[in-house]
Amino acid sequence: MARKALAGKRVAITGGAHGIGRETALAFLAEGADVVLGDVDVGAVRTAADQLTRSPGGTVIGLALDVTDGARFGSFLTCAERRLGGLDVVVNAADVLPSGPFLAESEAEPDLRIDVNLRAVIIGTRVATQRFVSQGHGQVVNIGTAAGVPAALGAAVYCATEHGVAGLGTALDRERSGTRVIVSTVAPGSRADQETIVDAVVDCVMHRRGG
Repeated sequence: MARKALAGKRVAITGGAHGIGRETALAFLAEGADVVLGDVDVGAVRTAADQLTRSPGGTVIGLALDVTDGARFGSFLTCAERRLGGLDVVVNAADVLPSGPFLAESEAEPDLRIDVNLRAVIIGTRVATQRFVSQGHGQVVNIGTAAGVPAALGAAVYCATEHGVAGLGTALDRERSGTRVIVSTVAPGSRADQETIVDAVVDCVMHRRGG
């Protein structure tokens, strides 16, 4: 039997209980990687891990994670390293989708979107990159959206956060150029389906694509 392309890779994924995070985990498992899922919904992430364990591939573990808390994010990665024997890739997939026009949002809604869609990506990228620099290698993949570029109607704050994710990725790709620590950003257009997005994330890791 041929060796799978990502056999031996150890991957941590935020927002892993649902949607893109869960589907990304499934794709990594199919390529032979071991995966730790993190999500604020503890019951859902453990259920997702149990379900994915039945899929062919590597090990899968579900852990609690509040992506907006730097200390808890660090603890999550420490636990992932301990459970998998190390860590090679961190995928920031947690996301809060737009809910409607700017003036129709409550004060709390934009704050949550900024916290999860942008600040948590910055936190996760920093915490992961620090570890990867110490060990001499690693890759961070941030999932954003190109919706921030043309600015989608009814999603003003969401678009603002996605501009931030894209800018962060571009700047860090230049900053990390020539090193063995890679920062990648996947920013699909509004018509991209989940399979296309997941394939792009896995491709970034397979071919160590930065930027």
